[in-house]
Amino acid sequence: MRLKEKIIRLKTVDSSHKLAVRLVEGGKAEECAIVAEVQTDGVGRCGGRRWESPKGTISLSVIRKIPPHKEFGRLSLAVGVAVHEAILRYVPSELYLHWPNDVYYKNSKVAGILIAVIDSWAIISAGINVNSAPNAANSACLKDARGSEIPLEELLECVLAGLRERFDNFDPGKFSFIKDYWLRFVKDIGRKVTIKNGVDSIEGIFKGIDDSGRLILEKDGRNAFISSGDMFLNTESVTVNYE
Repeated sequence: MRLKEKIIRLKTVDSSHKLAVRLVEGGKAEECAIVAEVQTDGVGRCGGRRWESPKGTISLSVIRKIPPHKEFGRLSLAVGVAVHEAILRYVPSELYLHWPNDVYYKNSKVAGILIAVIDSWAIISAGINVNSAPNAANSACLKDARGSEIPLEELLECVLAGLRERFDNFDPGKFSFIKDYWLRFVKDIGRKVTIKNGVDSIEGIFKGIDDSGRLILEKDGRNAFISSGDMFLNTESVTVNYE
């Protein structure tokens, strides 16, 4: 297990992820965690989608040195498992993983994860709706799920400890725990879904994940393997649009 990392604490930041990227690209990176009380311009997956982070949420970016020639298809799932494990201490039921690494309470999103790899650095960012949530249709906060407030600092420590423990679990020889855990808590296997990545999309039956962390999608009797994107359930009443 890694030693505790340096923690940079900020009252307000445009985006902890953007700050981490600036540090890496400016040659000023070190292994650390950036924690902000409020983000004014948070960023999500798929081309910079906004992630709102009001007070009462956790906005976290962890910078880690990585060895060369690593394969990162499994890292996203390992991070999702670490965040889910931490939240599960406080919300022990109806807490699910959603491919690739979001955490949902029932049908509402409570945590999102964004990962970037730049040269020899990995930036692992997580936004967790703890005691408040953005004003979005599919967002919920853990306070409402639990029925009482959750200590932000306590949950933060659990998340950081989990990331330290799971960071190396995306190696091929250690990934079996991550894969088994993820499959135990994921929803919607066996259902028809749409995978979107930018303007590209593909529909099929969600069959699970492979040993590289890729989503397995059955289409026309054959399996397709998806490395990145967003997954949406196919229902007649829902239309998915990208802005």
